[in-house]
Amino acid sequence: MATDAILDFYDALDFEIIDFDGYDTLFVELLDDGTYATVSDDDGHMPDTLDTPIVFNVYDDTDSFQWSVSLNDSHQLQALLEEHTSTEDFLNALQMIRTENIKTINNFARE
Repeated sequence: MATDAILDFYDALDFEIIDFDGYDTLFVELLDDGTYATVSDDDGHMPDTLDTPIVFNVYDDTDSFQWSVSLNDSHQLQALLEEHTSTEDFLNALQMIRTENIKTINNFARE
C-alpha cells in the first residue's frame, strides 16, 4: 500500500485510488468523453516514493490503452499540471515529452 504522503500528494492533484486489474491504481478522469489516465511506476504498480520515475498511461472510454509517457517523478507531473491550465494543453505537453523520450531512445539505439 502506498504511503500517506503519496496518497495525499495525488489527492491534491485530483487523482483517486481505484482497483485496476487487482492493483491499487492512481486514477484521474481527463475528458468528458471518458478518457482517463493512470499513474504507475515502471512495473505497473503504484510508485513507492514521490521521487520514483512514473509512467502516465492514457486510456479511452472503452478501457483501451492509447499511449503513455515516462516522467522523471511525481513532482514533474505536478509541475506540468500547474503549468498547463487546460487538459488539452497538458496532454499536448505530455505528448511532446513522449516524442522527446522516443527520439532519445532511438538516438541511443543508433550509437
